[in-house]
Amino acid sequence: MSVRPVPVLMYHHVAADREVTPRQFERHLQHLKEKGYTTPALPGLLKTLSGHGDGGRQVVITFDDGYADNWICAWPLLKKYGFRAVVFATTARLGEGAPRPTLADGAASPDTLADERGRNGFLTWQELAAMTASGVFEAGSHTHTHRNFAKRSEYADLAWELEESSRLIEAHTGVKPLSLGWPWGHHSRSWEPMVRKAGYRLAFTTVTGVNKPGCDPLYLKRIKVSRGDISWLRNRLFLHTLPLVSDVYGRLYGLDRKLRGRPRS
Repeated sequence: MSVRPVPVLMYHHVAADREVTPRQFERHLQHLKEKGYTTPALPGLLKTLSGHGDGGRQVVITFDDGYADNWICAWPLLKKYGFRAVVFATTARLGEGAPRPTLADGAASPDTLADERGRNGFLTWQELAAMTASGVFEAGSHTHTHRNFAKRSEYADLAWELEESSRLIEAHTGVKPLSLGWPWGHHSRSWEPMVRKAGYRLAFTTVTGVNKPGCDPLYLKRIKVSRGDISWLRNRLFLHTLPLVSDVYGRLYGLDRKLRGRPRS
């Protein structure tokens, strides 16, 4: 049985004041469930990429940065529908504090625009530990500082960034992270030895497309979810089931972004 390409969805926020609201995110999950998608754990994704998957429809759901609404809004909905996700946490931004109430507890969606970069805008370590202990989320690295959110600025010590974020995630969750999501999508072949030494086996870019068996697990493509309406998601998933069309679209989309000078955040 041939193994299907695997789309990876890239979210940042799920909140009432963002491009994907909790109601829209739930509709996304309903659509994935109706179409028979499953969300593999990362070791299972590695198996699929090596060509040994079961041939079923798989999708990987990822969240960049580690915002508080990933716990408050996304976590209970993923749990409700039996899906897994990966959160790429910027470890320098996570603080201490008991888990906050979620939508399942009757909490309201947070005001993410008011304090996005402040301490309250990010997960706490206790929330991340609860998310991973539930089996709903796996924690990955988004480096330690995300370059302090300064686009295009260089890391002072990338090797330390990779190792420190891994160390902190393991210390707080008990699980060494397998995955890395590159901030702004920037990556380089010259960084591979540092990535491997820090223990990462999968690395996710912001290059548009899907991942076929045999592809390099350190250069995985993703589909940035920039709109909440279900027709947008349905159309993107269909487009990326056609490998040739997906590759052409990815190249054109990447060229368009370069021409417009848009960062791959």
